Amino acid sequence: MHQDDLKQVRENWYSAFFARDVAHLARVQADNFMVTTERGVQSKKSQIDAISSAKRSGSWFPQGGQKYDTELTIQNSGGSTTVTGQGYTISGQSQGPVVAFSENWDWDGAAWRVVSLSYSAAGNKN
Repeated sequence: MHQDDLKQVRENWYSAFFARDVAHLARVQADNFMVTTERGVQSKKSQIDAISSAKRSGSWFPQGGQKYDTELTIQNSGGSTTVTGQGYTISGQSQGPVVAFSENWDWDGAAWRVVSLSYSAAGNKN
């Protein structure tokens, strides 16, 4: 249950997201996984269905994508870990807005599972 292991699982999870690897996402995301954004809440099934649909239509990050963390904090509490920070995505030549995020991860004794992700536009700290 080391932080370095969690960091690698996170990187692989985000890479799978941009690569439209729904099989990998389904393995890493807990059955009750939820994404919360300014647009609302999305379940694991609705997220994976939306990615699959966008993949079929060719509209899912057509030039690929990557995420970059500009701030990252990992806090352990028993078998549960909260990852918070700020970051942005790049797709093709386009950088997305800076967002503040929070992820909840559980260690099930054999693997890390992401339980929730929430993100919203980061407030201006200046």
